[in-house]
Amino acid sequence: MVCLVLTSIAGMMLIRFLATGQQYVLRNLRSMWVYLLICCSGALLVWLKDARRHADHFGKHFYSKNSLLVRLQEPLQEKARSYKAVAVVDAFIRNGKALRANGKLLLYFQRDTAAASLTCGDLVLICGELQPVSSSGNPGAFDYRRYCAARQIFHQAYIRTGYWKRSSLQAEGMEARYLLPARNWCIRTLQQYLGRGPESALAAALLIGYRYDLESTLVQSYTNAGVVHIIAISGMHLALIYSCLLWLLQWWPAHRYSGVIKMLLICVLLWGFTLLAGGAASILRAAVMFTVIAAGELLLRRYANIYNTLAASAFLLLCYDPWLLLDVGFQLSYLAVLGIVLCYRPLYELWPIRWWWLDKLWQGAAVSVAAQALTLPVCLYYFHQFPNLFLPANLVIVALSTVILYGLILLLALSPFPVAAHYAGMVLQQLINGMNKLAAFIESLPYAVTDHIYMPLYATVFAYIIMAALLALWLGRWKQGLITALAFVLCWSGVYAIDLIQAQKRRLIIVYNVPGYTAVDIIRERRVQFAGDTGLLHNKALVERYLQPSRQQYLVKDNYTPGLQQPGIPEGVSSGFICTGNTRLVIIDSSWRPSIPLKKFRTDYLLLSHRPKLSIMQLKDMFVFKMIIFDASNPLWQIQQWKNDCSALTLRCFSVPDQGAYLINF
Repeated sequence: MVCLVLTSIAGMMLIRFLATGQQYVLRNLRSMWVYLLICCSGALLVWLKDARRHADHFGKHFYSKNSLLVRLQEPLQEKARSYKAVAVVDAFIRNGKALRANGKLLLYFQRDTAAASLTCGDLVLICGELQPVSSSGNPGAFDYRRYCAARQIFHQAYIRTGYWKRSSLQAEGMEARYLLPARNWCIRTLQQYLGRGPESALAAALLIGYRYDLESTLVQSYTNAGVVHIIAISGMHLALIYSCLLWLLQWWPAHRYSGVIKMLLICVLLWGFTLLAGGAASILRAAVMFTVIAAGELLLRRYANIYNTLAASAFLLLCYDPWLLLDVGFQLSYLAVLGIVLCYRPLYELWPIRWWWLDKLWQGAAVSVAAQALTLPVCLYYFHQFPNLFLPANLVIVALSTVILYGLILLLALSPFPVAAHYAGMVLQQLINGMNKLAAFIESLPYAVTDHIYMPLYATVFAYIIMAALLALWLGRWKQGLITALAFVLCWSGVYAIDLIQAQKRRLIIVYNVPGYTAVDIIRERRVQFAGDTGLLHNKALVERYLQPSRQQYLVKDNYTPGLQQPGIPEGVSSGFICTGNTRLVIIDSSWRPSIPLKKFRTDYLLLSHRPKLSIMQLKDMFVFKMIIFDASNPLWQIQQWKNDCSALTLRCFSVPDQGAYLINF
């Protein structure tokens, strides 16, 4: 890659030494060198930004006997059996000496009172065995390992009680000295005047992006209503603050350096708020954009082209961290702004309105539709649902959240005056409570959400090509736009038809990775039959998380058929036997007892679930099989013991919790 970069630079330099006429003839070659230089530089930057390639990354030097000094980067999140947090490694301890290290990892602390007292910014000495970040591996499911890799997190560790200790050292740096105390002061102030309920939790999310106290049901209500962006710090928040700062600074007396002073004040406050809010991708985009706009308007007295500003901010952010390109917030933020820039004005001008109040309402509707237009394919690709009532929800809730945001800023400003802050808090508490109830009401309306939408990657690409062609037809009067759009609609239909044909022929057994459960799907002719723990089917959240994605990916028609009672597959799954096509699978659970049959039962697969009281040797005496599968209903220590026994007996085995779902074609 370095050679290609140097070659590109050399090619451009050689062309510059040629005569003017020869340079004109070779202008296309020079452009090719420029594009090659940009692409190779980007690839080299991605390679350099990979934390694992750094010489002092902790993963290269850590052994199980060593200890790590880590700094918690976020508050502890309560899980079923542990507390989870992201930590930054500052050093690792070897033979009593602290050696500098860097990198991030996921920590899972065993639940106890001492672990619950840990907070963001604490320095902790830990000792535990590092493991690669795990992912369910279920077909079509969210790839948590890939998500963490994009955030440069590649390891995780489970820390038992007694294997960690809070360090007496104090964290250093701007974040520990200024940002964390400022964030904690904001949270304490909001809790003091808004209470410790959902109102203060939503206020902290709305104001500084602190979402750790939000209830999952509340977040789901805002998501289903189509207004979740108001509780995820985004460009909208920074735009409101930027507008407020411009309004306040218009009273600044005019003199020679007033533009410089205004720009510096705005940039300091905007970037201070950005860092205080955690520096998410969407707010970083807005901060860079408004910095460029402020510099142009207040310092250079020039109004930059919005497309250039948008492209420049994306370029600068990707130079800072190229992995932001995989961040969903980064993608949605830029697509929303691009949609507004492209479509808002033409859409607004379609309906001239004389009444002021109706014109303002139409402006808000046009902005919401324009922002939703370009983000729709990406939202369907990642989240597989569409909020049908997003337009009325945005018109009401976004306006209300704007008032609340300004009110929260005012509340922090009034905090030195307890009486005024008390009454301001009372008003804000009622407003936030009303907004929460409004989001829940919109979510509860019939047909508020269309879910289970399957949008594969190829469909997302086709959708954007079709949208680009139609926009070129509408905005640029490109006559071939309609033909291009129709051509790609036909391509999309053809690829989808091929998918349907393949799905109709698919014969597949899936052993899912569902912690604590046995879950097996038998898919035949786009119909699914479930074999496993029936209690799983009664837990809608688990079905949506673990089973539904693969059923969508394989275009299954019916999703919740328990048992194997349909024609084509014999009954008997309740007794632990699955026989379909030429494939046999026996489910061995805790109800089985060792026996010595007159003749071994021949099968293809043994599925061990719920910790059966049988050893691998006893199973070998009872069955003739090709492979043993351990599902996620078994404890990990038991699976490791079984794997060791299989290795000693030279038997093939597969661990679903370690390796992901197991797929069998029949």
